[in-house]
Amino acid sequence: MKAFPSVLVALLLLSLFSVDATLEETCKELAKPEHEINFDFCMTTLQVVPGSDKADDLGLTIIAANLTYINFTHNQAKAEELINDKNVSEEDKKSLAVCHELYDLGAYTLLHYVIKDLGSPPIDFDKLKVDLSGVWDDASTCNDTWNEGKQKSLMAKEDDDAYKISNLALSVSTLIHH
Repeated sequence: MKAFPSVLVALLLLSLFSVDATLEETCKELAKPEHEINFDFCMTTLQVVPGSDKADDLGLTIIAANLTYINFTHNQAKAEELINDKNVSEEDKKSLAVCHELYDLGAYTLLHYVIKDLGSPPIDFDKLKVDLSGVWDDASTCNDTWNEGKQKSLMAKEDDDAYKISNLALSVSTLIHH
C-alpha cells in the first residue's frame, strides 16, 4: 500500500490546477467504441477516491494507476495463498504461479515506473503509455494462461477486475493533453 499516499499527494496537487473535464465527461469519452470502457465501471471505480470528481485526466490516470497497483498486489497475495493450498491441483498451481509472476511484474512496473514517473514531471507520455500497456498485457496474459490450459480460473473475478482496471488506467492516460 506504499502507493496510496501518492494518490493523496496527487489530489492536493490537482487542486492547484484548472480542470478540463469532469469524471463523468471522461468516463463518457472512454465509453466510446474506440476505448471500450464500460461507463458504469469507470464511474464506480474512479469515484471511490475522494477528489476524483474534480480531477483532470492526468489526475484520473494517477488514481487509476494507484488502484491498479492495489488490485495487482491483492491478486498477487491471493495467487500465493492458492499456490500454498494443498487442495489445489498441480495444474492449477502452474497457472497460479504464472499469474503470481505477472501480477508481481505489473505491480513493480506500476510502483517503480508509472506512479513514480507520474509524480516527477516532466512526464514522458510515450513511456507512460508503453508502461501502462505492459501492465494491461500482464493482466491479459494471466487470463490467457487459464484459457490455454483449458482450466477454470480459480481467480476469475480478480483476474477480470485486473484486466478491466489496468485497461482503464491505460485508456485514461490516452486522454491526457500534453
